[in-house]
Amino acid sequence: MRNANQTTVDPLAAHLGVKHFALAASGSNALTAALVAAGIGPGDEVLIPAHTYMATATSVLAAGAIPVIIDINETITIDPAAIEAAIGPCTRAVIPVHMWGAACDMDSIMEIARRRNLIVIEDSCQGVGGGYKGHKFGSIGDLGCFSFNYYKNMTAGEGGGVAVNDDRLAKRVRGAIDP
Repeated sequence: MRNANQTTVDPLAAHLGVKHFALAASGSNALTAALVAAGIGPGDEVLIPAHTYMATATSVLAAGAIPVIIDINETITIDPAAIEAAIGPCTRAVIPVHMWGAACDMDSIMEIARRRNLIVIEDSCQGVGGGYKGHKFGSIGDLGCFSFNYYKNMTAGEGGGVAVNDDRLAKRVRGAIDP
């Protein structure tokens, strides 16, 4: 039994260096919950890379938003220059995908996002355990999503999760996962 003054520390949150980690039914569920928590919905555009798994696009559609597919570069990840060029008046978010464990250029992506007021939802579903310049995948953007599907590099058979530092977003993520 725990004392009322004690707080529990989520081991996944601690490992990633974030305040909150919410478990989800799948990586797709995690991505959709992150989008909903961020207030992404009908009429909003979300930039996604051309090289990804279909769940990135279908999660955007499940949130009621419009996926805008943009180019990748030689890293096989989303091209920051293509992000900049694709931003339009309805663009609200970008989902960089650490495809096959290859790191996106998160410094450039975060700089563009901050300057252009975009939400960054890292799709780390195929990069569990990876990192970028001393930071774990999923801990750099506004929200980070994970999959523990049978085919992923860290599997639990199925499941997923969302990493987040913002308390308000964490509460909204949990509400979107388990309404």
